[in-house]
Amino acid sequence: MGSRRRDRWVPDEAVSLPREARGGPVVDVAPPAPVRAWIRTRGGRDRRIEARAIAVSSDAVLIEWGSGQAATATWVWRAAVKRRVEVTVTP
Repeated sequence: MGSRRRDRWVPDEAVSLPREARGGPVVDVAPPAPVRAWIRTRGGRDRRIEARAIAVSSDAVLIEWGSGQAATATWVWRAAVKRRVEVTVTP
């Protein structure tokens, strides 16, 4: 879970992969792709979240979740990310 700081919601901070583990080269994902990803928080809790993939490398994905001032981004292993299918209903 996140926490409240000065009347705004702040998501849990996730542990990001170090630069050496990300592989290369890094390519931006445009437009950002909806994904589900596993993160590990600084408190040691594993969580599956809905996020957007905004960049990829050979070994890792940069994901972003939350919105506005509460948006957070972190690098995770590619195996921890699955593409999310968004279904639209037409009348």
